[in-house]
Order: sequence, then structure tokens, then C-alpha cells
Amino acid sequence: MKKENFQDISITEIAQTAELSRKTFYHSFKNKEAVINYLCDQLFDQYFEQLLQQKPQVGEIMLNTTFEIFLNFWWQKRDLIQLLIRQGLFDHMNEIWQKKAIPRYQQFAAPWHVHGTPAQVNYVMAFQLGGFTNILRVWLGQGDPEPPGKIKNVMLLAARQLADSLNAN
Repeated sequence: MKKENFQDISITEIAQTAELSRKTFYHSFKNKEAVINYLCDQLFDQYFEQLLQQKPQVGEIMLNTTFEIFLNFWWQKRDLIQLLIRQGLFDHMNEIWQKKAIPRYQQFAAPWHVHGTPAQVNYVMAFQLGGFTNILRVWLGQGDPEPPGKIKNVMLLAARQLADSLNAN
């Protein structure tokens, strides 16, 4: 995908690059989109494992740690994210993330999580993940993205301003 458009890559090219036969490829994957799905699944499993290692904390401290984990994880994967953005596969990754995140919602005890019906949790996750994934798209979609710490400070400032505006009433 670094050299050519994903849509133009054949299964034969993928199998040859991986030093596999086409038969072996099809034994593991239905098509080349299944390879992208597998890649995204692996990425989110790795990210979620890092997120779960976080000790529960209160308020802004936990938000700060969560932002730090998020930004540092994806910063390490920035070449891949930039490639997915260039190939038009970032929205596909986002869909996979949404599907994988909802069942894991209760496993990650964050003070900002809503305890509600599955439909309510779905809306909350769409709201939260939309923000996170759009940050990735804007941040890592740049040719020379800023370091994670700078982005974390902007995210914290925005969260503080939102909280302050809600508390002003």
C-alpha cells in the first residue's frame, strides 16, 4: 500500500509479498478487505490492552492519563494510520473500532461513562470515539504532526472548557 492504491493491489501480489500461496492466503482470509479488518482488530486489541492497564483515577487525572495512552499509542503507529488515511481506509478502521469498543465499554471503568441501555451506550461511544478518531485523522493526517504532548494539552483544554461551560449554569 506504500507503493500503490489498495484497490489496485491483487491477492496474488499480497500472497507473493507475504511469501504465501494464494491457497494459503484464502485459507486465512476471504479477501483483501479481510486483511485490513484483521489489521484493525489487532491494533484495537493492542490499544485496549494498554488502556486496561491504567489504574482507575478520578476526574481530570484519569482523563489526562487516558489521553496520554491514546496519543502515545497512535503516535507509535502513525506511519500505519497515515497510510490508511492516504488509502481512504481510515473510515473503515473507525467502523471496526466502534464495533469492537461497544462490547468493551463496561470493562474500562471511566468516570465519564454513562450507565444506560445498550442504545444509550452506543450513542455515547459514537460521540466519544468520533472525537478521538477525528483527532487522529486531523493530527496524523498532516505531513509533520505535532508531538503527542502538544495535542494532549489541546484536548485537555477543550475538555476543561466544555466542563466549565456545563458548570456555569
